[in-house]
Amino acid sequence: MSKDPKKWLIAVAIAVIFAACFPTIYNRPKPEPVTYQVNLVSLIRTVDPSVVYVEAVDEYGDRLWSGSGVIISSDGLVLTAGHVIDGAVAFKVILPDGQEFWSNKSYLSNITDVGLIQIDAEKLPFSHIGNSDNLRKGEEVFIIGSPLGFNLFNTVTAGIISGLKRDIDFFGEKLMIQSDSASFSGNSGGPVYNMQGRVVGVLVGGYGYYDNISLVIPSNICRLVVNIYKAERELENAS
Repeated sequence: MSKDPKKWLIAVAIAVIFAACFPTIYNRPKPEPVTYQVNLVSLIRTVDPSVVYVEAVDEYGDRLWSGSGVIISSDGLVLTAGHVIDGAVAFKVILPDGQEFWSNKSYLSNITDVGLIQIDAEKLPFSHIGNSDNLRKGEEVFIIGSPLGFNLFNTVTAGIISGLKRDIDFFGEKLMIQSDSASFSGNSGGPVYNMQGRVVGVLVGGYGYYDNISLVIPSNICRLVVNIYKAERELENAS
């Protein structure tokens, strides 16, 4: 059965008029994908299992203070701030999955305020250390740590790189990174991640009484301290 050409032409004309009267229905732009939020959520989910709570203990077993840290090798090497471990004789390290480890093995670099804790474990989740020399002002970063103690375990704050090569003597003798990510007491030792999920620094504290001025030890300095620690262990164990 053939179609009526007049009816077909009328239908086409009505469709053209309708599209001309309501162009936004056909030309409405598609919403932009929220890639930043999706990526950040995914990154946090990936690295969070390696970020730990650290509690420093004196010779009597009493708690001195707490801090944060990040596991950087599957055999339990924890990177933290030097002042988190300075003056303590033992440490309780708690992982996000609830595992607890005690350790009296630590290493302190006074000229950098980098600290290391070795816990006896295997096949632990860990984060990779990135290249802090590639950081640029305005680059997005995020910090994970436990501000004000265990009750705020693994809090995430996000921001940008605010400055590079800051000379702040209080936290060691090496140049530091500045970020506007919020930080509080207990965040010290927490890892600073770039948007590739690499540790690009370790938080050591805020600057004075100013908000949103967080100071960070560059990851390349941390890497050097880790290499020195490993070399000294190899020397001690050499026959």
